[in-house]
Amino acid sequence: MDFKKEALQYKDALLKDLKTLCQIPSTMDMSSAKDGQPFGEMPRVALDQMIAIGQRDGFVTDNCDGYAGSIDIGEGDAVFGILGHLDVVPVNKTGWHYPPFDCTQDGDMLYGRGVADDKGPLLAAYYAAKIINKMDFEKKMKIRVIFGTNEENGSECVAYYFKHRPYPALGFTPDADFPVVYGEKGIARINVKGHFAPNGLMSFMSGDVVNIVPGHAQAVVDSHDDLTESYQAYLEKHQLTGEIEDYHGKTKLTLKGVSAHGSTPELGQNAAVMLAHYLVDHVENDFVNFIDKYFYEDVNGKKLGVFKEGHMGLVTCNLGIISYSEGKGSLSIDFRLPHEMSEEEFIPTLATTFTMHHFTSFDYDWTNALFVNPESDLIKNLHQAYVDVTGDHEHGPQCMGGGTYAKEMPNCVAFGAEFPGHNNGMHQNDEHILIDDLMDAVAIYAAALYNILKK
Repeated sequence: MDFKKEALQYKDALLKDLKTLCQIPSTMDMSSAKDGQPFGEMPRVALDQMIAIGQRDGFVTDNCDGYAGSIDIGEGDAVFGILGHLDVVPVNKTGWHYPPFDCTQDGDMLYGRGVADDKGPLLAAYYAAKIINKMDFEKKMKIRVIFGTNEENGSECVAYYFKHRPYPALGFTPDADFPVVYGEKGIARINVKGHFAPNGLMSFMSGDVVNIVPGHAQAVVDSHDDLTESYQAYLEKHQLTGEIEDYHGKTKLTLKGVSAHGSTPELGQNAAVMLAHYLVDHVENDFVNFIDKYFYEDVNGKKLGVFKEGHMGLVTCNLGIISYSEGKGSLSIDFRLPHEMSEEEFIPTLATTFTMHHFTSFDYDWTNALFVNPESDLIKNLHQAYVDVTGDHEHGPQCMGGGTYAKEMPNCVAFGAEFPGHNNGMHQNDEHILIDDLMDAVAIYAAALYNILKK
């Protein structure tokens, strides 16, 4: 079968479903959390909508207490799993040129939160499963499309799901890059708190979630000097934008950076770090000094003493959330680690550094790296499907710093849907995806399912 030609027959239906899903602002909202909607109202609305799509198409659906849902396509006891997510990261109040919670077509591009991460790819895989279900060949397994509602904030959704539902035999998650990803770095999330004498710093805030490079920062300082001239010179020197203004007799400074995914902090410009680098010359505050000393011009943990390069690449470090007020300061940091870096090696080194600098509380979450043999049948079948549809022999199976649902299930890897050389702006303003890329993803997923399910 010509899977690209077959995929195009579903284009209008897929885009209609995608628009419906993207119009649901399914960010986590614990203020509206309750039984049946553990991560808030809108993630549950998105879950119900995806289940309704499966029911519309005549498939068996399942709602696992509002944490996650599934659609079974085909028959049989053995199951091949496709794991995607319906929740999205928050949007900035400014910087969007298109409605963030919609699916706007402009030329050959779609814009909106979720079109690339992960509502678009999830639907691409779902429609691929529909194509395979229509084909007349003997299949080893049925397909179960599983969709969670908390991937962006810890993946508690599928952790709960797999405590109450069995694992599929194997599977993939359409929530990363093409070609297939056989290795994902480990993730360490560090949260520290401490007390620091203000010495001119009244407040310092930046970041909403730990796995995004903060694109905005603000601070209020009590300075005897007029900082206007020096701040404007600093902004010009570093090609930054920001503002300085009087704030109830004190000075308020804001700075705009460049957001990026926390697994690739080198692609962003951390607004908090850049603001701290200015403040360090104007306030004698140890909280600011610490940020500048250990994070300025270093996204690989070298200054913190945890740098390492392994098969998956370098350690990366994103200072994602900064909060300081009335002498109390806290930092939340996202590290991505090659599988050669052990918890026993990493954590004590960090803990010692923070303790030496007046941080009295140190908490962390640790997720081991994922590493699947690149010579396994799963990797070979998925990659061959990518090659067959695209003709791309240059890009091979790969490793990455991002963390996906693949770590939540045995025999599972990340597979698409961002193509080599493309940047869909995931977690950024004007998130987007080429319509051709989305339809090619449908074809690749269909070819992959055919390779794996045929007897």
